[in-house]
Amino acid sequence: MFKLKNNGVTLSIITVFVSTLLQFLFIRYASYEIDKEIYGNFVLLQTLIAGLSTILLQVPGQAFDRFYNESDDKTNFINQFRTYLIFINLLSLLIIYIYGLFINKFSSEILFLIFILFFLLNTYGLNQKIYLLNLERKRYMYLKILEASSKFLTPIVFYFYFNSLESLILGMVLGYLFSSFILYIFMKDLPFKIYFNLDNFRKYFLYAYPFLFMSIFTWGISYTDRYFIDYFLETKDIAIYAILAMVAGIGQIIGQIYFMYAEPKLLKIHNENSKLAYNTIKKYLRFLTIIFILIFLITLLLPKFLFTILLEKEIIYNEYYFNTFLILLVSIFLNILHIAHHLYIKLFKKVYILSYIYLIAFIVNIIGNLFIKDYGIIAAAISTLVAYIVILLLQILYVSKYMKMEINNV
Repeated sequence: MFKLKNNGVTLSIITVFVSTLLQFLFIRYASYEIDKEIYGNFVLLQTLIAGLSTILLQVPGQAFDRFYNESDDKTNFINQFRTYLIFINLLSLLIIYIYGLFINKFSSEILFLIFILFFLLNTYGLNQKIYLLNLERKRYMYLKILEASSKFLTPIVFYFYFNSLESLILGMVLGYLFSSFILYIFMKDLPFKIYFNLDNFRKYFLYAYPFLFMSIFTWGISYTDRYFIDYFLETKDIAIYAILAMVAGIGQIIGQIYFMYAEPKLLKIHNENSKLAYNTIKKYLRFLTIIFILIFLITLLLPKFLFTILLEKEIIYNEYYFNTFLILLVSIFLNILHIAHHLYIKLFKKVYILSYIYLIAFIVNIIGNLFIKDYGIIAAAISTLVAYIVILLLQILYVSKYMKMEINNV
């Protein structure tokens, strides 16, 4: 009988592979079956959720990752962050209400579903992360597959029957409710209780608050182009752009494996031997770069009819859209590289530097998005690509010029 080996790399690959298959199923369905107007509005709501997650969850998320291995009492540590989520969810409700006042495209029922979805997303995400940081990769694999089903499978099922924007969101909500129930069973030995420690809160906040500014600029670089497209072009153009971006997201396969397998390992190594951790990061970054170059070359050589498995012929055989796809693919690669690279700066506890770097890239991106009016969605892809190039180059410059002495003296 086949027995699944509890090997870190194997389980990480299986996790990403299954999640990617479900994502490809959703891309295929969205491209061929979902009305472009409905899907474009769905993307705008996903962009809102991404903004809430990026702005409200970066500080607790970064602090949780950084200090989890250093905490002596894991139960109290976890419950501290569960307590923070209570206040975050209340704040998200206020932001969604204000969003509804300014954006008149969505009903109160849809916005309430978005709040429920955000609540489920951040609660599930935090508790799921515990298994990754504990290197319990088999259980983490099950939870990630459940999450992928909630994102990509249940929305398809509900849209198939009801063909509406509400059905797409409701499918995700019910999927996450079921996944959260399974997670609750897994975590029965970690009961929730309200716990707050002011000294710890201060420590976590001082470490992670620069991520708040960085995350705002990150969301701006990654998602504001959707709103520029909606303003300058049409909602259906958002749908096409988002679908192309999702297909380009094939590059995330390597990135997801890296962040699931390599980053927790590097954090553990850093607690024992800092210099070894820095050298290992350098080796991993070289490996990632080589892999990305090979994937891009293979993509160029693939016959276009293979892409019709996921995309309509009218899209993939259109040279303008295909070039947009290639630019988005390179952007994905550069995004993964710069995120992997800034682990250096996180470990040096110089995170505030990233805020300045991301601010520069954000300004570059906003200026680039203004060209969407004249050049269409390819301008959005190019502005994102240039922003990621700026981030990576500035990070490399900072680490090589100002941190070399610190690395050598460890």
